[in-house]
Amino acid sequence: MYFDGADVEKNFYSKGDLVFQEGEKGDAAYIVEMGEIGIFKTVEGEKVHLATMKEGEMFGEMAIIDDSKRMANAIAMEDSVVISLPRKGLESMLGKQPPMVKTLIQILADNLRSVHEAYMMRPRSVRDYMNAITFHMGGFIKYLEISKEADPSGDGLKSLKAMEAELDVLREQFVLHEDKRDSVMKPSDSFPITKTRTKAGES
Repeated sequence: MYFDGADVEKNFYSKGDLVFQEGEKGDAAYIVEMGEIGIFKTVEGEKVHLATMKEGEMFGEMAIIDDSKRMANAIAMEDSVVISLPRKGLESMLGKQPPMVKTLIQILADNLRSVHEAYMMRPRSVRDYMNAITFHMGGFIKYLEISKEADPSGDGLKSLKAMEAELDVLREQFVLHEDKRDSVMKPSDSFPITKTRTKAGES
């Protein structure tokens, strides 16, 4: 069987078999002909179930569209038959599409990956939780400073700033705490400020 000049294969997977592994180079997309394929990702030692692909559903196409590595593991959840659509065939098919269509597909792929990364970037360490609280509290303070009608008395803003000061104190209490979990919310465009207070005499 051919798909735009490339061989299409059918493969049988027993329950528990690995279809592809996170980090691998994507050389094909897949369609479930029979059975179920689970998409899983390991985060901080925890196996997170992202999706279950059933009969007629496609998976693994993202790595073909944006030439990236697999972002998760695909595992047969029961005895399954999967059709493999090779990279060459998909690239040939996409190459025949108008430039605008290819651009839209790329934008959708980028957006899906961004959503996936944001979902996986949940707080894991004490530092992560502190950064997340600081970020959201800072955004709320800026909102109230600009939108006077939302807080006409100014009491809400005063309360938030008092909470912000208490958060600085709380952060100091955890400075020497050794958290063995990896922090994922590093200072960036999303979490730009990590507040720390120095002790007297320190710079």
